Amino acid sequence: MSFPREEGATRAWAKALALVVLALPLYNPDLFWHLSAGREIWTRGAIPRTDPFSFTMGGAPWVDFEWLFQLVVHAVESAGGLWGLRVFKALLLGLCWFPLAGLLKDRGVSATGRALALAFWAAAGLPQSDLRPDLFSLLFFSLLLRRLDRDEHSWLLSAPLFSLWSNLHAGFVFGLCLYAAKIVALKLERRAVPRALWLEAAAAAVGTLLNPFGARVWEVAVLHGAQGAAISRYIQEWGALSPRRPLQWPLHAALATFAAVAWRRRRELPPFLAITALPLAALTAASSRFGIFFAAAGAALVFIADKKFSVRAGLAGLAALTVLAAFPLSRVTWTRPVADTYVARRAVEFVVREEPVFRDLRLFNTYEWGGYLGWRRPGSKVFGDGRYLFHGQLPEVEAALASAPAFADFVARHRLDAVLIKNYPNRLPTRRRYPDGTEREFLRPWHLFLLPRERWALVHFDDQALLFVDRAKVPAVWLAAHEFRWLRPGDEDALADALGRGEVPADGVRAEASRAAAAR
Repeated sequence: MSFPREEGATRAWAKALALVVLALPLYNPDLFWHLSAGREIWTRGAIPRTDPFSFTMGGAPWVDFEWLFQLVVHAVESAGGLWGLRVFKALLLGLCWFPLAGLLKDRGVSATGRALALAFWAAAGLPQSDLRPDLFSLLFFSLLLRRLDRDEHSWLLSAPLFSLWSNLHAGFVFGLCLYAAKIVALKLERRAVPRALWLEAAAAAVGTLLNPFGARVWEVAVLHGAQGAAISRYIQEWGALSPRRPLQWPLHAALATFAAVAWRRRRELPPFLAITALPLAALTAASSRFGIFFAAAGAALVFIADKKFSVRAGLAGLAALTVLAAFPLSRVTWTRPVADTYVARRAVEFVVREEPVFRDLRLFNTYEWGGYLGWRRPGSKVFGDGRYLFHGQLPEVEAALASAPAFADFVARHRLDAVLIKNYPNRLPTRRRYPDGTEREFLRPWHLFLLPRERWALVHFDDQALLFVDRAKVPAVWLAAHEFRWLRPGDEDALADALGRGEVPADGVRAEASRAAAAR
């Protein structure tokens, strides 16, 4: 038995959890190369066909299959800045819920059940709840899921829908899979497949070709699928779910709930929703990239299959989700439109301030930082960014970081003048022999070995990033004012020993410490 007060509390709590997810700051680093591409398209009046943003792949063929999304976000950012993008993200993500709410209402799920489904949906989509072209795919996927569940068919609608979809994101593949799921479900139910459904599916497939690149968008979609396993070790969201990633904890809970309900109600599952949701659950376990599609189909299946839920059980579930989300959400900086987690904002802003020095340097950057670096430096060239063009760089960079000779070869091969790299905590053992014959072991930072002082000068560091320049490639006066000669992150023990022996000037170290503190 449920009571009005408990049901009201359940609905309010569930909606509050969803609003927290909608209000998250932007944190997807790929957003920034999308903004650069939108700026490029708007400025030049043409969609780029080759890479305009890097010195490593400049001029290489590029199928910019998300060009329309890029124009949209560029327009929003031009009008409202980064805060405008954050608001736009919240509105677009919230809009994605309404088709699912309609589907649940069609199926007789109560207002309280729909509120719990909203919390489930927000929890499952949390790792992907950012401004990315996938949100348009989620919106169209959810609209199509409801239409097919209602047995509505119109080829006049599907062709323009899928044409628009294929110009926004390659997730149109999931939309076509919905048609296949519906046809299989009808066969399992021993129902005839309407001719209108076949026509709509065919029109949808043709619609995907109505874009500036034609069938090549399919090539990119297949390429992404083929590369998934290979790059999952380098890109977090391509990898399998892991309990070591707190932002995924609510998604783990949603998958466990889905599995329990699907098993318990296995004889009562709506065939179309089951055929859609079960593979998406498996894909999501393998890669959180699919979590937002699972969120839609999974929420629909769970709350349609288990309509006789207990309100008190729902409150308990909301409490569990709140606890699971509390830790990752407590680490969010809510007062900024963009979280710094995946962009080296402070280091990039240093480069921007010192643009006259860095303008002509070939600057290496970590894969996910290239988008922000390129966006903040219009007209400059990056080493690489988050586009599929640069997936091949990931194993190359990993191999280069394995040893000093490998890194020296990497630098020579790409003719690098500066290095913007993560502030890895790794330290290596060394021994120092003193004049009296005694020895002492120190753990010293990896960058002293890969980027030796004789050639490389450290000019900026913070808890995320290190920025080195080739001494021979920058003005000596500028270098004297910006180099950290003694203060090196991770080298505190060796520095303290040298200070104690009077081998380095204490005033100089204090001055560098003040400069480093200002950078934070």
